[in-house]
Amino acid sequence: MDKHYERGEQINNYTIIKIIGEGRYGIVYLAQDKDLNKVVIKQLKEDMLEKYPKKVFYEANIMQNLNNPQFPKLISTFKNNNTQGYIMEYIEGNNFEDLVVRHEYEFSRKEIYTIANQLISIMKILHENNIVHRDIRLPNVIVRKNGELVLIDFGLARYIDNKRYLKEIDYWYLSDFLIHLYYTSYYPESEIDEEKPWFEELDLNQYERTFLKKLMGMDGEYNNIEEIENDLKIISSLI
Repeated sequence: MDKHYERGEQINNYTIIKIIGEGRYGIVYLAQDKDLNKVVIKQLKEDMLEKYPKKVFYEANIMQNLNNPQFPKLISTFKNNNTQGYIMEYIEGNNFEDLVVRHEYEFSRKEIYTIANQLISIMKILHENNIVHRDIRLPNVIVRKNGELVLIDFGLARYIDNKRYLKEIDYWYLSDFLIHLYYTSYYPESEIDEEKPWFEELDLNQYERTFLKKLMGMDGEYNNIEEIENDLKIISSLI
């Protein structure tokens, strides 16, 4: 049975503030050091450590190889008795799930394309380092106060092998991410409107619709990220 650390308990001289998430592979805490600097601690679950001793450390390994402000830094790994895991930089800001769901923020087209450009730049860095994130979703992207984006949670990230782990999965996630932002300004004409697919429901122009479909592999596909950048420039110029 995995220990769930309570507020005030310590892991590697960091004091637990609260649990901020729990998944299949681990329990994630917000904690702080003696100078009150916040960090994120991921405690790996014992059964996952037994079943997948190598897989559970992919996240730490990948983060260690990324040195860029658009990703959280890996501070250290730890092993205390039966508890293992790693300590990461805490990113100050709002994640997009909070902005969309809790704050009900309505994104303009200009904002959507600025965000898309930043996400493409982030993906470019990952793919150049032979990494595919595989989980670019609203809760995993944080916007700092200065507007810069940070991609977090590398639990599903893997090294690209052109077999099982393909860069194209990140293209799909980018499209899904942007669709969620488009929906923030969508208002159905009535509560009884029949359900339609996003490409019929959203008020998209031909270029936007084709762009999103192509990212998802529904209408052709992109061969590389430069093609995505070029098409986004064309769409942005039409605002």
